Amino acid sequence: MADLMAMIHAERRQLADAVAGLSDEQWSHPTWCEKWTVQDLVGHLVAAASITAPHFFAGFVRSRFSFDRFVENDLRPFASGSPADVLERFRGIIDSTRKPPGPAYVALGEVMVHGEDILRALGQSGQHPEEHLVTLAELYKKTGAPLHGKRRSAGLQMVSTDTPWTSGEGPE
Repeated sequence: MADLMAMIHAERRQLADAVAGLSDEQWSHPTWCEKWTVQDLVGHLVAAASITAPHFFAGFVRSRFSFDRFVENDLRPFASGSPADVLERFRGIIDSTRKPPGPAYVALGEVMVHGEDILRALGQSGQHPEEHLVTLAELYKKTGAPLHGKRRSAGLQMVSTDTPWTSGEGPE
């Protein structure tokens, strides 16, 4: 099994370096996540890496069992202040082993996917090692709710365009 925490730490470090050079205007730029700016989304990644199970479940109850409401409320303290404040918080969780409740690949997916949500909205893209891409693809294809990777990929052949990875049978 791949060392997911080492991958998570490397991906966080790469994203921190990528956003470190952004202007204040770019930090307020919309991302590919509806309603969230770069600063909001980096704050969300800090929140996800700071969470404990008791905090999650208490917040989920306070949010009247709405996951989206919980996430929106939870990121605010971590996204507040200046871009430099948020970047400092993000740098502070790079090597954290804390992750949202659930399997460790959730944290890997959070930083890789949301990193791309940020960078692609700015006309850039991240540089991810092939091992990270293939590992995440293999894990995502087996997921149930909320990603539904197993159901969505059934009967299809998935073919990567940037790695030698393929999976499944059926139309491409």
